This record gives sequence, structure tokens and C-alpha cells, in this order.
Amino acid sequence: MTHKRYFLCIFLMLNAAAIFAQTPIQVADLSFKLNGNTAEEFYYSFAEGDIMVVDFELAKGKGVQFEIVELPNQIKTSQFTAKMTDYRLNVFSTKVYLFRITNGLGNKMCSLHIKRIPKSQETLKFNTGWEWKTLYDTTYNHYSEDSLVGHDTVHYMETIKEVDSREVSEEMLFDRKEEIPSIAKMFLDENPRKCITFHLPQNIENTYLRKTVIGWGFWICVGDHSSSWWSKNKNLMIKGASTIAGTTMSPLGAFVAGEITNLLIPDKGAVDNVIWAVISNWNDRNAFVNGERAYCMQTGNGPGAWGKFLDAKDTQGTYHICLRNDNTIGKIRVNVKVSVLVETITYKDVDYPRTRIVPQYVKVPKVRRNITSRQIRVPVNEGR
Repeated sequence: MTHKRYFLCIFLMLNAAAIFAQTPIQVADLSFKLNGNTAEEFYYSFAEGDIMVVDFELAKGKGVQFEIVELPNQIKTSQFTAKMTDYRLNVFSTKVYLFRITNGLGNKMCSLHIKRIPKSQETLKFNTGWEWKTLYDTTYNHYSEDSLVGHDTVHYMETIKEVDSREVSEEMLFDRKEEIPSIAKMFLDENPRKCITFHLPQNIENTYLRKTVIGWGFWICVGDHSSSWWSKNKNLMIKGASTIAGTTMSPLGAFVAGEITNLLIPDKGAVDNVIWAVISNWNDRNAFVNGERAYCMQTGNGPGAWGKFLDAKDTQGTYHICLRNDNTIGKIRVNVKVSVLVETITYKDVDYPRTRIVPQYVKVPKVRRNITSRQIRVPVNEGR
């Protein structure tokens, strides 16, 4: 081969390569409608060394946001446009590219043409499709865990509050003799109605002491011989007294405590009667004194009476025993006794030896492996 022919061959080969390198290969030829406030996305793969050629145009309208992104997140171009002609982009590595068109208000008709110019004959038939590839990410969480290595016996003292003493005692709140005028004395401003007011002891409770009123009772006797009737009540009791938890009580206290079931009073007709009432508030007490209707806890009419109250709701506060003489001429004398039973409990701290089994642990370092998966777009065949 002569030198002229040799140089002619070289010239023809270089010219053919140049012609091949500038021949675009169609990737996508799209026409689509883009609704208002929506976006369309298209994905295509390109080979290393490709030249991407993009033509985009709106049929009408002011424009849309046009983006080309090299996955995963490298933005190659982002522009608001209605027309893009022969936009070229060099591809430096084989990747999947995203073409995103984002619309604002109004519907628009779009056309998108994408081509590639291969670098060489080797990538001429490059597959521009893509596929999903699953990636697995592993993270390690370091932590510690208690591990049982044995048990210990622990000796200790436990302090428990216990009852030290319990006592029920009687307190005679009052023992009074009242003289009540007749109805006729009302003209002399003497009221044939009288009320005796008394306050029950207040309950006390603290860490080591509790005092509680557990009940109270009353005894009413008309006439000048109330003392003898009281003596008869004492004779009802064994040896003239009642003993509860080592405490000596009167007949009234024994009645409240349940040691005896009733108390003695004069027989009807032996002496005058008295109208009596037990009242728990001041308004009813004043109504009774003024001859008005009043609510009474207990009431009666006779030569005497007795009664008791054991409910907790009736063992605190102020009470009134009200008396009325219904004689027109004669006055009456009435003996009234009120007695209260108080329970006193004292406490003390008592130490008791105790043992308990205590587990022994040590910290053991551990590692927990967490595997999460995610999917990415890759050129066809790369994910296999």
C-alpha cells in the first residue's frame, strides 16, 4: 500500500468515527397531558460517556419546572421553562436519571424527546431501562443486660406499729337536776321548756394515739327521789359496778356498753311526767324552746327515760336534751344524766428480725444487629 492510500484509509476511519459519535439514538418520544398542581416523572438509564440530548416543549402556557436529576439526588438542571431545545448533558458514569416536570395552575400538553449519543460502538446497544435493587443496611446497637450470678441472704430489722394498750373509759358529762316551771308561770315570763346543751369529746388520732367516742347515753328521772332510783340501777349490776377492760362504769355507762339492757325509772302515775326530746342542732333546739315544730333524734313523754347512740355519725358534735312541763299549776324536778364511752388505743413500734433473699446480677455487654432494607433504581442488569 502506498503512502497516499494509507493516509486515505486513516482519514476515512476517523471521519466514520466522528460521524458515528454524533448520531443520536432515541430514548423517549413522549406526548402527555399535565394536570394542574401535579408532576410527571420519567426514569431512564445512560451509559458512561453518553451525551444526553433533551428537547422539551409546551403546546401553550407560561412554563413548568423542568428538572434532570442523576440518582440518587444530584440535580443536573432545574429551570422554569416552556421550551428547551437541544439541551445536552455529558454522562460521566452509568446511572439512572430522573426527568421531573412539575406543573402549577391549569392543564398543559407537553412533548418530551430524549436521545443519547453513545461514546463508542461498545455502548451502542446500551439498555436505557432500569430495575429495582434491594440494599440492606446493618446497624449495631450496643447495650448491657443483667445476668443472674447468685443470691445473697440479707438480715434486717422491720419496724411494725402495734397496739400497746386498749381501754374503754366512761366520762359522765353531766348529772343535773332541773326545776321546770308550770304552764301558768309563763305569765311571769318563766318558760315551761328548758334545754341542756352539751358537747361530746372530740375524737383524736395521731401516730401513736387514737381516742374515739364509741357511744353515749342519757337517763331522765322525774321527782325528788331520783337518787334512790339511781341506786336501784346500781343494784342491777354485779357487785354494784360493771367492769369492761378493767374500767369501772356507772349503770348508764354499762347500758351504753351493752352490759345491761335497760335502766330503771319511776312507774307511770307515781310521779309527774315530762315531755323530753334529744335534738342535734340549734335551729330545732330553738324551735322546741319556742313551742314550734322541731326534728328530734328521740322523744317521749313519761316519768323518765333512757337511750343511747352508737352510730359514728351521732358521736361527735353538740347535742341538746330538751324538757317540757305540761302541768298547768305544778312545777316538776327532773334529774338528767349524760355519759360518754371513749375508746383509747395507744401504739408502739416493735422491731422484728427479718431475712430476705436478694438476687445478685452483673452487667453483660451485648450487641443487637438491626437489618433494614431499601430499594433504589439502577440500570438494567446492574442489580443482578
